[in-house]
Amino acid sequence: MEKKLIVEMLFNNWGATADRLTKSWIEYRIDLFMKYALKSLLLQSSQDFTCYVLYDPKSEKLIQEMLKKYPPLPSNICFATPKEYQSHLIQDIQEFKYLYRVYLSSDDMYHQDFIKRLHAYKPQKDTVALVPQYGYIYDSVQKRLGKFFFWLPSYGVTITNVDEYLRGQAARYSWRDAYKVPREFIHIKEPIWINHIHGQNTGTTFDNVLTWKIANVHDACTLEPWNNSKQPKAAFGPEITEPNEIEQILNRFF
Repeated sequence: MEKKLIVEMLFNNWGATADRLTKSWIEYRIDLFMKYALKSLLLQSSQDFTCYVLYDPKSEKLIQEMLKKYPPLPSNICFATPKEYQSHLIQDIQEFKYLYRVYLSSDDMYHQDFIKRLHAYKPQKDTVALVPQYGYIYDSVQKRLGKFFFWLPSYGVTITNVDEYLRGQAARYSWRDAYKVPREFIHIKEPIWINHIHGQNTGTTFDNVLTWKIANVHDACTLEPWNNSKQPKAAFGPEITEPNEIEQILNRFF
């Protein structure tokens, strides 16, 4: 078979926040996952993928306690420690030619056809990264939504040859390395992800994003793909204010 899609979702297995192992942090973040990222995955028009939500083994007991409060996850979505993930991954990719590592934060969302279209997409032979630079910013506290362009998004895909991976010869790339490897820009001028602001983000705020403007650019999704690794580029706008339009857009994501 040609490709195996693995959605790799970091939960609390990295040290970005000091309270990531606390009950309150885990409880809040699992609730976000269930309301947004999980709903986005369940909405995908193709369920031909496996998702691993990676957590720190030190939080095993808390994670399992919190998960019991929710309906069981489908068989293709599970919480796993990094060690468990690597073990499962080796089994998952055995019959495939390419591994597609798909990146998604545990509070963000993809368009409902993202997985389906990845299966249909045929990259060039030497391509390593698929980069979607167009999306939305959504503030679920203020209920505000706007188009957003970002040069190096934490979304997209890296492609690995399975035989090389199993032999331990494959370079380990992630979305951060997109400008270091052969790449293709996908979903050009089409918003395909939602960057979710929810009140406890460590990244940015909606008010901050409002200032990310480029002169004479009204619609961020009309920008051409940005291929200059030495000069970052980001743009917001327009904000979408009509409630019915906001609802219609969100319904395609979760």
